[in-house]
Amino acid sequence: MNRSLPSQLRIRPLLVDAGIAGVTALLTVLVDVLGPDYRTTGAAFWDVALAAPLVLRRRMPAVAASLIGAICLAQWAVGTLASGDAAVLVMLFSLGAWEVRRWLLGVAVLVAEIGVVLAVTRWAPPSHAWLSALMITGTVTAAWVLGVYVRTRRAYLASMIERAETAERERDTRASIAVGAERARMAREMHDIIAHSLSVMITLNDAAAAVATTDTVRDTVGQASEVGRQALAEMQRMLGVLRSGPPELAPQPGIAQLSDLVAIVRSAGLSVELSVTGELTDLAPTAQLAVYRIAQESLTNVLKHAHNVSRVTVQITNRAGHVTVHVRNDGDEPAAPATTPVGHGLAGMRERAGLYDGRFEAGCAPGGGWLVRADLHVPDVAVARR
Repeated sequence: MNRSLPSQLRIRPLLVDAGIAGVTALLTVLVDVLGPDYRTTGAAFWDVALAAPLVLRRRMPAVAASLIGAICLAQWAVGTLASGDAAVLVMLFSLGAWEVRRWLLGVAVLVAEIGVVLAVTRWAPPSHAWLSALMITGTVTAAWVLGVYVRTRRAYLASMIERAETAERERDTRASIAVGAERARMAREMHDIIAHSLSVMITLNDAAAAVATTDTVRDTVGQASEVGRQALAEMQRMLGVLRSGPPELAPQPGIAQLSDLVAIVRSAGLSVELSVTGELTDLAPTAQLAVYRIAQESLTNVLKHAHNVSRVTVQITNRAGHVTVHVRNDGDEPAAPATTPVGHGLAGMRERAGLYDGRFEAGCAPGGGWLVRADLHVPDVAVARR
């Protein structure tokens, strides 16, 4: 993306100041050497000497002003008239724009006015001394006032930007608080209504199974109780997500989308091997989403942080409701593993595993590389029905 000219100037202030000094020196030398009122060859020397301190006009304005003042005094002492005195105007503008010490600004203006008096006394025609003094004083004052205006304008714009950013942050905070309150209210309503109904249904099914006269009826009612318990557990997990963070947009990916995820990572240049053991399609949608997100974040961290990776293996295993997600790469240890808020990075994967009473580990693998392992306890539908 191309940066705008003002942003580029802010990035390279020293180069800009060096350019201003060079242009000032070049123009004043040309005026003195090629102008109709050709002066002395020594004028070019003073032109360059007066323009050189402008390189420091922004980084050290007081030092630059002191150097120019000393050079002007030396020039006046030897009696050489030079157009390089225009550097004084540039320096006064720079002091007004960049120097915040008021006493120093007052001293600079006083010294400049003394310089005006000395210059008029030596070089101005006696008949026009007062007029020359007034004109030069007005020019000096205008340069300083323009610099002060630029500094004030810059401070005003910075203040307006800060106020706008503060207002935006406050607006976002109020919106987040309002959304959080509404989500908490919705979670309470769902818990009071749906959770109560499911609990009553499970209790009635258990009672029916206890008094059933045949094994077929008892098994059927028992399966209904197990499905109800699973639905209640899933709803409680979803309510926990609803209370703690924003809901993810549907439809959500699951086990079936793992091959597409691996294909996308392969297209980025990584060699990825996917291995799935056991039946995973019967897992609850929220459990499939947790498995998918852990694998997705692990592969994303490989792309973002690992170095010298030649091979990545993704192994997902389901053994009687115990799901293991195992992602390993043979690259160097990541310099900065992701630790961003919930839903991203290591913290997000750890919390997803925690929703299913699981365990999460990430670190250097034996023999080199980086290993991510998550163990989730997820009873699938097939197990619940047996």
